Amino acid sequence: MFRIARSALLACALLGGTELAAEPGDFGRPRENILVDEFLPWIKDEVDWLTGQPGSAPYTDDERALRNLAYAILLPPQLEGPSRFAVLGVDFVELQRRLLETRPFDVRSYGDDLIARPYRSSTARYARLIDDIRADTDRVPPFFSMANRVFAADAVRTKSLQFVSRLAGDKYELALARIAENRTLVDRVYDHFRQRIASYRYALECLIVLTPSPNAVEAERALFVLEDRLKRMTSPAPVAAGGLISK
Repeated sequence: MFRIARSALLACALLGGTELAAEPGDFGRPRENILVDEFLPWIKDEVDWLTGQPGSAPYTDDERALRNLAYAILLPPQLEGPSRFAVLGVDFVELQRRLLETRPFDVRSYGDDLIARPYRSSTARYARLIDDIRADTDRVPPFFSMANRVFAADAVRTKSLQFVSRLAGDKYELALARIAENRTLVDRVYDHFRQRIASYRYALECLIVLTPSPNAVEAERALFVLEDRLKRMTSPAPVAAGGLISK
């Protein structure tokens, strides 16, 4: 009965959250929400139960921040606007689906969408491409800096497990699951950054062929900056990293 009551409150909060999160924050991050953070902090943890996911350890502040930063990167770059089921700008159901998604990435989808959308001028298409590339460039440092913090905490967590003798078996498994979950999230975001770069490259090639413009030079420069920043922030790729990501 208590679960049902909490779920009813959660549903109301989700509906209310759609209004509170009508506009995302900077770089697609969720806006802060005093109502949820101060009075209903359990909402995001309840989403796992509501969607049928197994129980998990409570998120740390850094783990929450990491997931908030990851959300905008895991969505296709041509997707605009917040979800109607978002809480603080993050649709945790969609985020979970993106993490479990196994469909091959379509590198052409962003470029095809950019070409298909009506614009008053070809310059506007280049402007949209450049803005999207630069937005991703600005997302790289905060995400991987936060990933470093989470990985450092996971290293402490792993060492602590060796010296804790009274920890129940299920708590031990939850800790290991959270460490694996954090790694999976960072791996997936790294992959998506590479995929988005490939999408931007394809879109730029399409624009150069269909609507040649001097703006292509600026787009090429912006794309180079994104590639360079991602390379500098990730060495080696997170999927193979045993330690922390280099800054």
